[in-house]
Amino acid sequence: MELELTPALATEALQSCGVGGQAVRAERLDGGVSNLTWQIGGDGGPPVVLRLQREVGIFQPYNVRREARVIRCLETSPIPVPRMLGERGDDSPLGAPFIVMSWLDYPHMGMVPMSGEVIDSYRAMVESIHAQDWRSLDLDFLGPPLAGSEAALRDLEAIHARALAFNCQHDNLIADLRAALKRNLPDSPEPQLCHGDINVFNYLVDEDGSIAGVVDWEQAQLGDPLSDWGLITALASLKGLNARPEEHPLAAPAFERSGRDAHDLRYWMLHQIYKLAVIHRIWSEIGDAPPWYAWSDVERVAESALMYLGE
Repeated sequence: MELELTPALATEALQSCGVGGQAVRAERLDGGVSNLTWQIGGDGGPPVVLRLQREVGIFQPYNVRREARVIRCLETSPIPVPRMLGERGDDSPLGAPFIVMSWLDYPHMGMVPMSGEVIDSYRAMVESIHAQDWRSLDLDFLGPPLAGSEAALRDLEAIHARALAFNCQHDNLIADLRAALKRNLPDSPEPQLCHGDINVFNYLVDEDGSIAGVVDWEQAQLGDPLSDWGLITALASLKGLNARPEEHPLAAPAFERSGRDAHDLRYWMLHQIYKLAVIHRIWSEIGDAPPWYAWSDVERVAESALMYLGE
């Protein structure tokens, strides 16, 4: 049974991590199967965001304090992230670790017209994330993989572990995708900082079309930047865009500038479809509501992605 965060309990949590204040409301911001997130309204001050660590879910094992550390490291960078305000570990009054961040009062990209300015700002922000000097930002705790196949293999094993935990590793499509990926590992360059979840809902937009905030860093990693672009091509394909990943409008310019072979982006698109297939099985089992995409969509997109990789 999930926690009911009352104003009284939210007040206790805020005071326990040094944020203080009196909560008058706690509004749940998500209904999915990632970390539990609330906007907490205070008695006159600005609202804050509280993220409570889940034990079981689509991205297990969860670690909200790792996410907090990533955000703290990025606070001195050009990337607009929330300000970390407080955190507690396993001894928290909520029964699990949690973090508290500032509230960024901007709409996400899914709530605004997808103008050329917004799209250009989005692409530029993702490329800026990839370009950050993660060593000088003290992000080496994320564990940089070696150049070559290690970045892909490490992520494959993390996805496989979740499939094992939910006993869906023998699903025909999931098993076939894993086997195809292991046969086609990319030659990744030296690792770069990857957001890990560059879907448009995590990019907040100012009135002038610029990106005013980047949120949800729980999947941040040091790895292959094409893994981020592969995710956005996979998501767009699930939503109905039928094109080779190097032709996807959001990813194509950055891919062209990378100078990489099309095989590598095609690999990462299929890799992310594999991840989304496992997520679908987990979400269908434990989610509050059905996944936003159907299993038939996964099958359709996987078939195309396998064809592209084999060309």
